[in-house]
Amino acid sequence: MGLPKVLITGITGHLGSHVGKTFLNTGRYEVIGTVRDKARSDKIDPLRKAYGDTFSKLNLVEADLKNDDDMGAVS
Repeated sequence: MGLPKVLITGITGHLGSHVGKTFLNTGRYEVIGTVRDKARSDKIDPLRKAYGDTFSKLNLVEADLKNDDDMGAVS
C-alpha cells in the first residue's frame, strides 16, 4: 500500500505552495496539486524553484474546480 494521498487545490498560490511543501517535506504523503494549466511556466517555474529537489515528488494535475468530472478524476 502506498502513502496516503493529500490533494492541495491552488498549489501555485501563496498558501497552497507552503502547505504542499510542508506535506512533501515530511515524506509521509503523496502530494497531488491541482493547477489550471501545467504548461504555464509563469505559474509552475516559481513552484519548481521553491520546492527544489522535492518538486520531482509532486504530482501536478490539471483540474477545473468547477468541473465535477475533473475533480472526480483526481486520485
